[in-house]
Amino acid sequence: MRIGISNKKTKAGPKKAVLQTTEAQQKAAATKVGEGMSGNVVATMFAPKITDVSTQQAEKYAEELLAYEDATRTFSNESIVDDENLDSSDVPPEPNINSYLFGSVEAREEILAILSETSGHFTTVKKGGDPKWKVHANAAKFERLLDEKYGPFRPFISQHPEIEVFIRNTQRKYSRGEFSPLRKDGGPIDKKTSIMLLFMMHRQGVKIENMALAVLFFLVGLQPWALIMAVILGHQMFEGRKKKKVAGWFADEVKTVKSYYANATNDKAKHDILRNPVGAPIADGDFKEKEEEGEEKYDTVFVGSGPSTLFTAALLSRTGRTVLVVSPENDASGCHSVGQMGGVSKQTREKYSDVPFDIDSNNVAHTSRQQRLLAPALCSETDAQGGIRFSRIGTQADGFVSDILLIPGMGVDGRNDTHPFLLQAGGVTNIAIEAATFLGDGLPDEDGVGSSTSAGYLNACAGINATASEFYTSKLMKDQVNKMTKDSSYQEASVRYSSAFLDQVLPLNAHVRSLMAGIGMKGENLPPSKTSMAAHVTNICSQASEEGFTYPVGGPRALCHALASVIEQNGGKVVTGAKIKEFIFEKDANAKEEEKDTKSKDKPAQGGDPNKPRCVGVQLADGRTISVGADKDSCVVSMLGFIPTFIFHMSDDIRSRYGIPAGLPSLAERRPLLKILVGLRGTSEELSLTGADWYRLPNASIALDEKDEVTGQVKPGLIGAQIIDREESEEKNEEAESSEGTRGKRNKTASVPKKAKPVKFNGGSSWMKISFPSAKDPSWKERYSDISTCVVTVEADDDFVQMFDSSPKLFINKKPSSSECSRFIEKVEKELLNNFPQLEDKIDFCSMTGPLRKGLSQTPLRYAAKGVRPESPYPGLFMGGSDITVGDSFSGAMVGGWMAANAIINYSFIDHLYLEKNVTNDLSRFMKSPKHSGEDDVAVPFQQIAVEKLVPDDEEEDDEIQMPSAEYSKEE
Repeated sequence: MRIGISNKKTKAGPKKAVLQTTEAQQKAAATKVGEGMSGNVVATMFAPKITDVSTQQAEKYAEELLAYEDATRTFSNESIVDDENLDSSDVPPEPNINSYLFGSVEAREEILAILSETSGHFTTVKKGGDPKWKVHANAAKFERLLDEKYGPFRPFISQHPEIEVFIRNTQRKYSRGEFSPLRKDGGPIDKKTSIMLLFMMHRQGVKIENMALAVLFFLVGLQPWALIMAVILGHQMFEGRKKKKVAGWFADEVKTVKSYYANATNDKAKHDILRNPVGAPIADGDFKEKEEEGEEKYDTVFVGSGPSTLFTAALLSRTGRTVLVVSPENDASGCHSVGQMGGVSKQTREKYSDVPFDIDSNNVAHTSRQQRLLAPALCSETDAQGGIRFSRIGTQADGFVSDILLIPGMGVDGRNDTHPFLLQAGGVTNIAIEAATFLGDGLPDEDGVGSSTSAGYLNACAGINATASEFYTSKLMKDQVNKMTKDSSYQEASVRYSSAFLDQVLPLNAHVRSLMAGIGMKGENLPPSKTSMAAHVTNICSQASEEGFTYPVGGPRALCHALASVIEQNGGKVVTGAKIKEFIFEKDANAKEEEKDTKSKDKPAQGGDPNKPRCVGVQLADGRTISVGADKDSCVVSMLGFIPTFIFHMSDDIRSRYGIPAGLPSLAERRPLLKILVGLRGTSEELSLTGADWYRLPNASIALDEKDEVTGQVKPGLIGAQIIDREESEEKNEEAESSEGTRGKRNKTASVPKKAKPVKFNGGSSWMKISFPSAKDPSWKERYSDISTCVVTVEADDDFVQMFDSSPKLFINKKPSSSECSRFIEKVEKELLNNFPQLEDKIDFCSMTGPLRKGLSQTPLRYAAKGVRPESPYPGLFMGGSDITVGDSFSGAMVGGWMAANAIINYSFIDHLYLEKNVTNDLSRFMKSPKHSGEDDVAVPFQQIAVEKLVPDDEEEDDEIQMPSAEYSKEE
């Protein structure tokens, strides 16, 4: 800033500058800043002295100039007289005005003007503002700061002053705290009101992420803009995590695989593949008796058979793991064949040598959902489903009937009489119409309910089942996380008995009540008064699916061949016929020391050392071991179920020292099953076989309701009373025996209940299931033109198993005689012919296999047990299969395997709850899409596709005892 004027001569004459002060300056000068000193220092101190100095210098210059002029004049006069004798050095030099600061009037006036201006600069005060000098000083400072702040951008800022105004306003607001993410005074409302509001939100079931935002806003006092920024940043972080692989992934990319039938040149070759069992028989040189550390070939070992085992193994193999599947069966698909049975003639064995008997429940409900689940494991180069297709069970003529129920007393007058009830595809409406037609229920209207109590019940079950995924996902998360979330309606229902719900919703029509009880628990002979509502609701919704039930074309063998191919192409292997002795754990240092405290041997089963040893492999029945090593990412996955894993295949030392999963001691094993395999002569059409499963369900027998004569109210009776009476009789007998032992003589006169009869299979009344797997598979006839198969399932009675009242309650297999087995088979065959008389003289053979363990009983205690989850208490040991979800269900087993895969990869709760990030979604995201050639690439050719392809975005220790079988040959 220029505060002076240029030192130039003015054209006008000299004008004397007078240092004058204004009235305001005089007032400022009167302001004392020190004794004897004026506030206007320039006017009072510097100006007079400078004036005196300028006057003195001007006078001195004038004197020197006059002296010079006089000397010059004298020199000039003398030179005229005597020019020769004069010396010019005698003349004084001319005074230099530049050597005097104030040598001229102009200079003096200039300095006085500067002083006057400077004095005014420091004394002039703007109205209502700062002194002029301070304004100029601030301006100069601002200019300097602009140079320091903007540097090369200073010219642009100078040309656009509005930018500087905006910046200064922003800085001013920031200095006042307006840009702080937190409010100065806390939340917008007081804390008490905020807490009440948050409590109400929690009671209304507001999601935890929304609750967290509400806490930040109301209690922490986060600014609205900061809240929005937090949401945006969180969204970006979550989206970024979606695209990343978690730590459990080993592969950089998902390997593309060929279909298992890629080398088949024609349809016959494709069918011939299905004649072979899945997997390779275990060879003598496959494994050693002891594997040294570092020699492990596999990092993940599966123990089990069936589609769920291979599905889980295929998922993990595609994530980069080297997987080994150890199947105790000779066919990893779970199918049985005549080669596994005794008592069959050579001729029959040759005829049925490659015929598979599907002994499991492989009917698929919610097919489109299951295809989305299976696709990431099956996807090949040419087909998203690996060529696997599903066909509807039943025919269009019968409405695609999937199940035939015989429930004592339902739809008939006599309590022990039965009438078949057909369950068709088509959803709630079809079931409701059938109930209205045969059971006297009301008809549904256009909205689907109307006066139909059955439709209303089915819809209520669907509402509960809608939250099932939340319950099963919670089994993948820590308890600390689950405590922060509200229990779902499915979880609340899982710990309740289904009988209470049936009586509440269907109080009037006992026939409809029995129907719903039968649909809700077909796979186990368990009455509603002992059945968990979770299993009941899941089975109800599966039956009420619009799609009905389907069956894999080519049977479970086709599906398992496709899954096994994926495993092998990713470096894994499937071995069969490998009987498991026990799981191997790391040696514990404390295990070598002798127990000093004998009480520790009597610890509860669920107790034990919290530092449990790691599972490092399995030991086979022949002594060979399969090790995965002690690496933290290596693991063993048991698909055998909780009872076989922790009771039969875990050493007593490990189990007694470290315990079993929490809650397992309070559970019970369901009664094992016997499977009678029947070979039939003729095709399904010739024998009039149905693809529907036939059930007799005494556990759902009609209840005897009582009506109060006074009030007219109906008191619902017990559904499945025959089973309940038997079980209660057994319990009372046990109590009486215990009481007799403690009370002595007093008990002699007591009324002791009659001792319960042993559990026996009774024709016409016992629980029974009959299925014809060959009639479900539309491609069966292409492979076996004149053969059909039948599988009859019954509960193993007391001649074959013995129940132990242990913790948990379990069954031990007996060794019945050959004659007992033959009589039992004859009894079952007679029952089969009574219900399907067209099979008379069409039976080639009957053979029995079992008893087969089928997991935990589906009581509320099973779903309440915290230890029933994929992650076991032992590091490196995981559980899978239907024991985690719903038993006797293809979908339940698949979901149980899916849960095990996610637990092994170790997805976090954020992945599951907020990102929908899991093993199947990640595989779908990372794998390459198949190349479609225009033609439908099908693994098993057949005439009609009922469900279209969906492309998705020791002997004692053996669970199964081989029984001799009766043979009924063609000649007989």
